[in-house]
Amino acid sequence: MTFTASLRGLSAILAALLAVGLCARGGVAEEEDFRIENKIYVDDEKEPRIRSTTIFHEGVVYDYLADPPEVTVFDGHHGRFVLLDLTRRVKTELTTERVVDFSRRLKEWTQEQSDPFLRFLAAPEFEEQYDESTRELSLTSPWMTYRLTTVDSESEGISRSYREFSDWYCRLNTFLNPGARPPFARMVVNAALAERRQLPREVHLSLSPKEGLLAKRLTVRSEHLVIRQLVESDRKRVAQTDQFMAMYATVDFEEYQRKMAN
Repeated sequence: MTFTASLRGLSAILAALLAVGLCARGGVAEEEDFRIENKIYVDDEKEPRIRSTTIFHEGVVYDYLADPPEVTVFDGHHGRFVLLDLTRRVKTELTTERVVDFSRRLKEWTQEQSDPFLRFLAAPEFEEQYDESTRELSLTSPWMTYRLTTVDSESEGISRSYREFSDWYCRLNTFLNPGARPPFARMVVNAALAERRQLPREVHLSLSPKEGLLAKRLTVRSEHLVIRQLVESDRKRVAQTDQFMAMYATVDFEEYQRKMAN
């Protein structure tokens, strides 16, 4: 869930698994510092396809994708994402207004389609169940199923900060990846977690569309380790990222995308 930069070179359905709504210029709820280590596996693969680290520090979220080396910084207080290409030493910036406007237009377009799976993705509805003994949350539908093993967030601030970032991150990945599935299903999952003040420890997503443009069966599993206190190396990493944001040359978004694609 919620956590790598733009998932270059993969099906953007992975972004729906990660993946923490607010209005376009929302800020992180309460400034509690913590870190999440993330691994994502596709189908029966034994090695993770994606590894990333997400650091929540003083109301800003720093998401570090291992390969390719890219950082996404979510600064909700200033309504922006900053994307940093660590290889080419360039950056670009996107406003949350631009990202949320894209999501709005995508929802409107999806609702107008004849494809039943697309219409489901525009306004997804799930049957929700929670097993207290196993701490497993499930959201099921004929099209897709989420099964999550959960842990308590231990504070309202962590729960709200995680949900906000995850919601925005889902929107961002749909924006960054043309042809990606809409973010709204994962946002339903985020809301269910927030209602229980829980975080995901493991997430299984099964897709089973039977027809339509996006008819492809896929199973994705993610693991998330929540560390509730930052260590000195985390703070140094954040400080270095802040330096990179000040130093790197700024390019427009389209040029940044071309560089990453190459």
